[in-house]
Amino acid sequence: MSRVSQEEAWRRVRSVLEMSDLVLEVIDARDPVETRNRRLEDLVNRLGKSLMIVINKADLVPMEVLKEWRRFLERDYPTVFISARDRLGTRKLIVNIKRYAPRLPVRVSVVGYPNVGKSTIINYLKGRHVAETSPVPGWTIGEQIVRAKQWLVVIDTPGVVPVEEVKDEALLVIKGAIDPSKLDDPVVPAIKLIMRIKSFNPKAFMERYG
Repeated sequence: MSRVSQEEAWRRVRSVLEMSDLVLEVIDARDPVETRNRRLEDLVNRLGKSLMIVINKADLVPMEVLKEWRRFLERDYPTVFISARDRLGTRKLIVNIKRYAPRLPVRVSVVGYPNVGKSTIINYLKGRHVAETSPVPGWTIGEQIVRAKQWLVVIDTPGVVPVEEVKDEALLVIKGAIDPSKLDDPVVPAIKLIMRIKSFNPKAFMERYG
């Protein structure tokens, strides 16, 4: 991942945040901590903007786990969990946007790591496909401004990675921020992922792989 391209992406994201009333930080339900972007949150706070965390891909995680993560994250920010694909929790997302928006109509920016599902959420808010979606990280090329409803304007942004992580390809592959098919050597991230699984849930690893 190019440091230069990420620096440009951060500049573009900042300009979007400056024009936003409410920021949706999208994270992956399978790895909420690692896909939470603290640098992004710090920037939002410095700009004095309201932030809400959206745990996406909720269909991939047990409900009791999702509720625990929501309780944990709500210590810092309002949090909802959704599956934009299956429309789980999407009505709650609309309700909370209205609840936490400082004013209506509201300009909402959708931010986060590459490939956490930002464009899929925008597609739901609009009600039809507008922002192109792809399972390949980095698909969103630039900002896309969408009038989702009379009271709601949504701005998509390119995925951004903290500068200190740009050169750690193994970590970014695990987070889904880099397409693994582009790696010369996938062994390093594979080993790192195995070690992480074994440290958190060795029983599940042994049951699956023996």
